[in-house]
Formats: sequence, C-alpha cells, structure tokens
Amino acid sequence: MYAFFTGIMRAITRTYLTGLFHIEGVENVPRHGPLVVCPNHSGTIDPPLVPAFLPRADAWSMAKSEYFQRPITRWLFTHYHAFPVVRHTADRNALRRSFELLKDGHVLIIYPEGTRVDSGVLASPEPGAGFIAQKAGCPILPVALTGTRECLPKGARWPRRVPVTVRFGKPFLVEQRRPTGERISHEEAADAIMLAIAELLPADKRGIYSDLTSFRKRLIGVTHSL
Repeated sequence: MYAFFTGIMRAITRTYLTGLFHIEGVENVPRHGPLVVCPNHSGTIDPPLVPAFLPRADAWSMAKSEYFQRPITRWLFTHYHAFPVVRHTADRNALRRSFELLKDGHVLIIYPEGTRVDSGVLASPEPGAGFIAQKAGCPILPVALTGTRECLPKGARWPRRVPVTVRFGKPFLVEQRRPTGERISHEEAADAIMLAIAELLPADKRGIYSDLTSFRKRLIGVTHSL
C-alpha cells in the first residue's frame, strides 16, 4: 500500500508540475541502514512529497497526533508510513517508535521545526530533532524544500502551478561532545541540523539562519561529514 501511495504522489506531482518540479542530490541518500531525514516545513504538501521522492521504501514519518483521531485519516496516514507525535512535548511513545525504526535500519523523517512555518522561512527548531540525532548516532540527511508553500498555501483547496524543488544534502553525523570534551546540547545539535538545511536554501529562505558564517563558527565541532 505504501508503494502504491508514493507512486501515486510521484505521478501526480510530475504530471501537474510538468517542467516546474525539480529534484536534486538523490545520489546523496544512503540506500541502506538507519537514516534521519530532516526537511524544512513551510507547505501543506511537504509530508507526502518528501517520502514519495526519497529513494528508500522503508521510510516512516512523524505526523501530528490530530491526524490520527479520525478513522479515515488514521488509516490513510498509517498506510503512508506515518505515526503520531504530540507536538511540542517529549512524546515518549513517538520517541520509542523512532528509535525502534532506526535500530531496525529504517528511515525516520522528522521536521526539526516541529510544525509548518507559514512565513516560508526557517524558524527555530524543537530540541527533539537534536536529541534523536545524538542518541541514535546515525547519519542525518538535510532536505531543502522550496516552492511548496506557494504551491499549496494554508487554506488553499487546490495546488498552484509554481516551481517546486526538493534538494537532498549530504549526510553527516551529530556529535555528543566537542573535541574539547564539552558536551553538546540538544539545542545546539538541532541548530546544526537547521544550518545544514539553510545551506541548501536560497538566501531569502534562511530566516534566522541567514548569517551562515556566524552559525558555522558557533557550531564548530558539533557535526562531521561522512
């Protein structure tokens, strides 16, 4: 069922956005082993779009618990490989499920900002993404989405034909301590993930991460490339 749903999403996207949809950096996606995929989130279509074009059939997404309250949407989201998380909380059930998936070598898709950012630019992340990245100790894959907010704005009933790009960055690891032995906080780890996303976005979409040089200096030793 998951393969069917993602196939339908790919077909609709490529047909409706013919000449406007672009995907970049697919070669950066590890094809095997545990992986935490972290996209920015500004459009309603982001949650179904990312897994549809991620070249892994074993990807699971965190989705807000409200989607699982009605039988129809619960069935749909569950079959699209999503599981509930109570946003802005330390949801132990969601965390347990996340680590189980990663331990079994699957992909976890999590949006570090914790919710859709209607402004269309990067916002401060929740510390949960940093916590998962540090505790799991597996590769983190940043993903930059552009045009998705304009394609399906909040409240819109039908998507618009505008340029949309999915850009996969290079995977990296998040450390628990700096080379000096200083412990890295979950907030710093989450900021490092957001910085990696910001580096893939146009300058006008980077929001609070617009000063890349300053953040790079502040987060030295937090991550390392694979």
